[in-house]
Amino acid sequence: MAYNRWAVTLVGQDALLIKMQNYSSQSEAVINQVLKESGGRLAVDKITNLIPISKEELRRGHRHAKSSKPLSVQYFNLGFRVRPKKKFEYIKYPDLGIGTSQYNQPQDFMQRGLQMTVSPITEALIRGFDELNRK
Repeated sequence: MAYNRWAVTLVGQDALLIKMQNYSSQSEAVINQVLKESGGRLAVDKITNLIPISKEELRRGHRHAKSSKPLSVQYFNLGFRVRPKKKFEYIKYPDLGIGTSQYNQPQDFMQRGLQMTVSPITEALIRGFDELNRK
């Protein structure tokens, strides 16, 4: 099975890192809560918007993955994993430039979508730490 993994590093996110240090005993809980409440959903939305749509004649009348909620999110401690649902495993082909897209340039829409979510997720995390400050 084709497999690719991306990780996002928090380079240049000094405000978030400072807040994490200030609330070190509660950081893990806040991060997990924010990622479950909004982080995974934001990533799925951004990635889904970047999924390329094939021509109508190639789809043979079927609904395209982009309009069918093709991605699922699995949460784990301090992170989450976005994967295509079983029915939509084929979207990995244009993303990685393999299979039916073997001679095409990889489109990297999953990685680009994930990179686009770094800033909104960071802002949500900062708001989560600010709420701790108010309590």
